[in-house]
Amino acid sequence: MDQRSLSPAHGTADAQHAKFAIEFGNRASVVGEVRITSAGILAIGALMSSILLSTAVIVRAARQPRKAHGKII
Repeated sequence: MDQRSLSPAHGTADAQHAKFAIEFGNRASVVGEVRITSAGILAIGALMSSILLSTAVIVRAARQPRKAHGKII
């Protein structure tokens, strides 16, 4: 990716950035970098909220007794 794809969009605040490195013994390691704007953080928060709310609805529906032709099974 070039620098333009990581820059904030249309006059928003500067992007937040983080770097990390993880080593698994002597054989494997992972290095990563993340950049995100405040709008991106809000979008992720909205997405996570919708996932958690929909999961609660599915769990509630799964706990209700099933009905077959008006009778509880």
